[in-house]
Amino acid sequence: MFRFKLFSVLAIIAVATSAFAITDEEIFRSFAFNFLNPGARSTAMGGAFIGLADDATAAEANPAGLVILTRPEVSFEYRHTETDANELNSANIANVPGLSLVVLGTNTLKDQDQPSYVSVVFPAGSWTFGFSRQEFVKTDAEVNEFIATQLGLGGGLTLDATIKAIGTVEQDIVNWNFAAGVKLSESFSLGATVRYATLDWNTDVNNLFTIPVVGIVDAVGTHTAINDNDNSWGFNIGALWKSPHASFGLVYKRNPKFEVTEVEDGSLVPGGSRSFQNVLKVPDNFGGGVAVKPNDNFTVTADVVYIKFDQLTEGFQAGHSVFTFGYTNDNLKFKVDNGIDYKIGTEFVVFVKNVPVALRAGYLRKASNSLVLDSFSNLLPGDQVVLPVIFGQQRDDTNHFTFGNGFVFGQHFQLDWAMDTSNLDDAFVLSSVVRF
Repeated sequence: MFRFKLFSVLAIIAVATSAFAITDEEIFRSFAFNFLNPGARSTAMGGAFIGLADDATAAEANPAGLVILTRPEVSFEYRHTETDANELNSANIANVPGLSLVVLGTNTLKDQDQPSYVSVVFPAGSWTFGFSRQEFVKTDAEVNEFIATQLGLGGGLTLDATIKAIGTVEQDIVNWNFAAGVKLSESFSLGATVRYATLDWNTDVNNLFTIPVVGIVDAVGTHTAINDNDNSWGFNIGALWKSPHASFGLVYKRNPKFEVTEVEDGSLVPGGSRSFQNVLKVPDNFGGGVAVKPNDNFTVTADVVYIKFDQLTEGFQAGHSVFTFGYTNDNLKFKVDNGIDYKIGTEFVVFVKNVPVALRAGYLRKASNSLVLDSFSNLLPGDQVVLPVIFGQQRDDTNHFTFGNGFVFGQHFQLDWAMDTSNLDDAFVLSSVVRF
């Protein structure tokens, strides 16, 4: 009974924020993928760029669009991202029969400043070749959960205890892209990108508990750590149809799969310590987009992208969080529902003293990738009630609103900026293109 009470208390910390993990440890909740296309121009248009793809970022958005470029280009992107701590922090009071809990969480994602994308493009007749580097994932997070509990022992007696989950995580995925596009006719082109991806992952999390009545103070229940890296391959393939006033694109992205070693120790770990392999499959996705251009100064774009978030559970391992010790994948089945991103954007070009100025705005509905408990078997009676409640919360999709400007100076230099704002985070993107 005490095992159920203690582990169920610790399970409450998963309520604060929910994303996904390759194990059921709370430290991985801060992990997030960026499936937005690079470039301030695309960002300002809600990321809707599959059907347009007419600049150097096409290597990622839709490599078939590379053939639109007629000159060698070099492009660079800088991105600053801030996360609203109020959306990550939590204060909850929960009551289970015979048990009261106060749960406080102060989870932070540190601001990020990064040179997130750089590319070089070389046209050569009906072919165009490109090379790019993209910081696909960059996370630096801290989790600090505090739980105060009071366990009823009967006869008016109680047992007070506190549980702390303290951890850090740094995760970086960098994509090195080699792209080529070929024009098969004046209206149709194909393209492909081969992606070499590297993962660098460092995590450290302690689950501590204090039970004053028996003299236990900040005892380590479990400690887990990852200090590993891996590399893998992926690819994009795309197609683009163009007419004088409209274009339509399709792109499929096969993303890499990584394996890293995790070390686990602590008083609750059988034998004191153990290590195991974690599998991280970056979700594949398939998207279609359209761009409509009624005149030379006005463009409307829209994309729909289907994301295979269920691949996040490939190699998923239950039983590595302090509150699920004793259980395995045979007991707990987790799932992540596939998602659909919806994007729409506009661009309107005006001239200020012969300088083209682009006014842009857009909207993105970004799909959630929450990890939830799908089914269970052979749990202790109390866990059958508590765990489905804890892991049954699906985080809502996120609404992003975007806007920005672009400026073209002569035939050789372009400067763009964009803002992407949502209730969770805000991003400022600055990018430039130099044409030769």
